[in-house]
Amino acid sequence: MLRVFSWIFVLAAAPAIWAQSIPVIPGDGSGPAVVVIPDDGEAVTEYAARELVEHIQLATRRKLAVVKEGEAPASGARIFLGPTSAAEAAGIDVHALPSEAVVLRSMGKDLYIAADDGPGNPLSTGLSESGVLWGVYEILERELGVRWLWPGDLGTVVPRQATLFFDAVDEILLPRYLQRNLRPSLGPKGFATADPRLAFSEGAREIYGHNQSVFLRRHRMGHSADTYFSQRKFGSGHAFEGWWEKYGDEHPEWFQLLPNGKRGPEDPERPHRVSMCVSNPALAEQVVALWAEERANNGNAPLGLGVGESDGSAACQCDACLAWDDPPVDPTTVPPGLERSFEPVQAGARYARFAQRVHDLAAKIDPEVKIHFYAYLNYFWAPKADLSLDKNITIGFVPWFRWAGWFPRTDAEQAWIKEQWTGWQDAGVTAYYRPNWFLDGYTMPLVYMHQFADAFQFYDDHGMVATDFDSLQGMWAAQGPNLYTLARIHVRPDAPVESILDEYYTAFGSAETAIRAYFAYWENYAIENSPRSAEAIRTRKDGMFRRYAHYAQVADELYPADVFAPALALLNEAESACNDAGDRLALRRVQFLRYGLVHAKRCTQTAAVMNDLQATREERGAALTALAEYRRNIEHTGAANMDRAGIIETDSWQDVAGFEGPWREGE
Repeated sequence: MLRVFSWIFVLAAAPAIWAQSIPVIPGDGSGPAVVVIPDDGEAVTEYAARELVEHIQLATRRKLAVVKEGEAPASGARIFLGPTSAAEAAGIDVHALPSEAVVLRSMGKDLYIAADDGPGNPLSTGLSESGVLWGVYEILERELGVRWLWPGDLGTVVPRQATLFFDAVDEILLPRYLQRNLRPSLGPKGFATADPRLAFSEGAREIYGHNQSVFLRRHRMGHSADTYFSQRKFGSGHAFEGWWEKYGDEHPEWFQLLPNGKRGPEDPERPHRVSMCVSNPALAEQVVALWAEERANNGNAPLGLGVGESDGSAACQCDACLAWDDPPVDPTTVPPGLERSFEPVQAGARYARFAQRVHDLAAKIDPEVKIHFYAYLNYFWAPKADLSLDKNITIGFVPWFRWAGWFPRTDAEQAWIKEQWTGWQDAGVTAYYRPNWFLDGYTMPLVYMHQFADAFQFYDDHGMVATDFDSLQGMWAAQGPNLYTLARIHVRPDAPVESILDEYYTAFGSAETAIRAYFAYWENYAIENSPRSAEAIRTRKDGMFRRYAHYAQVADELYPADVFAPALALLNEAESACNDAGDRLALRRVQFLRYGLVHAKRCTQTAAVMNDLQATREERGAALTALAEYRRNIEHTGAANMDRAGIIETDSWQDVAGFEGPWREGE
């Protein structure tokens, strides 16, 4: 039988030659299956074997033996992992498989999970040849019903089974996307460096980071080899940082022309923010010349060519660049607040033309060269001009607005952002999703899983080839359904969001009904208060407020004390249901959510003191000390990313009423 699952493409299937299911834990007195790995296999194959054995043991309380192929029994049920000789004898040529592909094939009592696995750390998303691991996780999900709700043992759901049989199978599976990436966002440094008392202790950071890495791999985060996302990238991301210092004196004409008639950065203290004069033919020629030199130095191996603008708006206002732009858009046709995304100019068409010019020059050297840039800020708008761009031009779709357009959105905002995606697609580019949305919300219970899933699945339906989320904020106990949906939808993008959420909520057993109501309360709160949230954020720092980086400045305003009481009542109800049923595991999971809620409430209480211009230094120091002490008590739970919280707090409050940094030593 052929089984198709939506996270993968089924590439092929052989004739149905099997006669029985595989007796892994048969329960008839015969021995359990044996896991067989290559005699000289890679670390990823050994890790896949451990993952398979450990989850089967959680389900059945029986531990399968893992043996090298040379020591494998000649008969009985066997599960062969990786590029074994037995797989080759069964007609499986793993070396002919595409990157990350895996064969699942049963023959008699044997199961083959076969892939061409590469060297490297199994937990690194940089290891592209991870097919055997993906095959193991697929089997665990479909045959054992395993789910991973959040990092760590408590978030791992493994239904109990007395016996275990795997269905007969014959499939070749391949990940849906060339890259699946949730940036881990771990460490005390960001825009600011968090005071170590607000961030993780070293031991807690190590545990949190390990558990999160395991979680990400279980949700198939990684990338395929031999694509833009794995080959060495020349100048990827923000490609022109450092150019002003290197070329500004000799070639100021390559850089933005400002309204004052000068070339170069508007702020001399921030030269990395300078944008380029992309209409200048000499700029494209220099970009390609540097790429060609780098390529030649590496044996002419495939090398991507990044032309992404610096991390700021496109600002060149020379006549040639302006001539490349689309006609100005009537702001009244754009959802309120989003019109700011084309200030000072609307430059999407400009950068599309630049990318095509660079492509045409580079393609004379390598016809298959991949060109990359971000569709971001005021060059996020899809070009309206009748452009036909090469498919080897790849854009990272980065919707970015100062205060409007964040989740949850209005219907008009959601529709307008989708129109930009299809507009770029119509222009001919290859597109992947590179948002910053999940940086939002600080430690608050900000959830918007339904609207996010709607957007993600729209992009999936319209040609999305990869993802790169900046970043995984990691507030697992406060924003659980958001983060589970984010991870799970990469594996099952065709699944209705309600079925994904069912997986999350049913893990709370006797408390399921109360937990559904709990997160519905917070999602409804976020939707109802979105306009007020946008307005509060818009008025901060004369419009220079970085929403996600300074969120602690508005946390107490957006989440006042009275909004927590109904949520706490629902968690109390959930705990009572668990106690009444004697459901200890569900009770522990409810208590995990309570850590997230209490932490969020304490953060708002701290914010109320820190944001009070009349508060004394002593009052602020006492508030921060109390928050830091609570974090030390719960950091081992994995409920929240204390590093991200500390960075946001430091960045938010370092200039509040002359208060420098969270609190200085000795004060």
